Amino acid sequence: MKRLRLKVFLLMRRFVLFGIAALGCSAVIAADFTLTGFGTAGYAVSDMNFQYLRYIDSGGTLKADSLIGLQGELRVDPQWSATAQVVASAPRTRDNGYETQIRWAFASFRPNNEWLFRVGRLRPPVLINTQNAEVGVTYVQARLPVEVYSLSPVYDLDGGAFTKTWTQEDSEINLDGYLGRSSVKQRTPFQRDATQTFVPARFPEKIGFLGLVLTRNAGPLLLRAGYHRATLKADKGQQFVDDPSPVPFPAPPPYGGTIYIPGDVTREIGVRAVTLGADWRSGDWRISSEYGRRTVRGTKMGPASDSAYVTVSRDTGKWTPYVSYARLLSAAVTRKYYQDLNATAVPLGSQGPPLFLPASYHRIFANAIYIYDQSSLMMGTGYSLSATSNLKFEWMRTRVGLASALVDGDVHHKSFNVFSMSYNFTF
Repeated sequence: MKRLRLKVFLLMRRFVLFGIAALGCSAVIAADFTLTGFGTAGYAVSDMNFQYLRYIDSGGTLKADSLIGLQGELRVDPQWSATAQVVASAPRTRDNGYETQIRWAFASFRPNNEWLFRVGRLRPPVLINTQNAEVGVTYVQARLPVEVYSLSPVYDLDGGAFTKTWTQEDSEINLDGYLGRSSVKQRTPFQRDATQTFVPARFPEKIGFLGLVLTRNAGPLLLRAGYHRATLKADKGQQFVDDPSPVPFPAPPPYGGTIYIPGDVTREIGVRAVTLGADWRSGDWRISSEYGRRTVRGTKMGPASDSAYVTVSRDTGKWTPYVSYARLLSAAVTRKYYQDLNATAVPLGSQGPPLFLPASYHRIFANAIYIYDQSSLMMGTGYSLSATSNLKFEWMRTRVGLASALVDGDVHHKSFNVFSMSYNFTF
């Protein structure tokens, strides 16, 4: 965290120095500075005692959705500008308290209407609402479908990006490319082990990202497709261990059987993701849908999965009722591996000398797997208070099948309800 704070400080110092230099070099051209804000005051409560999305349980919480942010933009001339965004919300790096983070801090250069280059801390347009996810007034749902929007544990990165624009008679096509690094603060799954940790407690903090996103906007229809790569490399003094493999423990049952032992060490784990999205408007009706696929190279314990959602909404005056359905399912090989680990008893002979393995040895490995098998039905409505504020109300019913890493607890084949309401605003 100290290194991260230092890097954030240095990044903001560059941003401020850039602004000062830009003002100093623009004696004739007046710089334009704008400051905007946004926020959500949200409350969510479920009908179960276990926690969903880290905070939501039967006791209710304000932490799952509430946030406030400020964004400043310094525009020196039509080509050069700088943007910074600060957001205060529930922390990404722990389960208690609140934190304020610099989400964006980048400089932009637009040589003409066809090209845009950005350098600094930025957020690529991975999904339709990735860049405006914290601004609740910009989308109809009370909460963006986590089944799809949890595709990556983090979307902000330190690096560079470009946008190439082709303007046609009835549409606009954008090609976005990005390359950078970011801190990984994803929680390990919590099922039966009471010790909750985050990935950096065991693995390196940095992950490299690169990707391409193609978007076509033709008025009422927006289409988007992207290909993304991420590489997590072991830091000095650390290493990844390959998936535990089954080996026989030679003795008659129940003293003998199968033991899963850690595999070879590996220096990196690679993740590939494909995203597809569409947003269509016709009169008062709107249909949005997105799909994401993750494939993981180097381990069967990673978050390889398929996910999708569809949302149908209709504007009726100040009210915008909607219905959504979302699905998230781990890869078949990951689900089978999880089931095999849970179904394999630890041989009694290995629980004594010289190994002294605990009876929960295999379950400990299973608990470390990012397993997803859940679906959600959401019905809600928004009520427009003004052009810059609204209220949202939602009932969501989520069903967990085999298991879900988004749920804290030993939860299998169970359904639960979540009720949410929020006040969203910009200023």
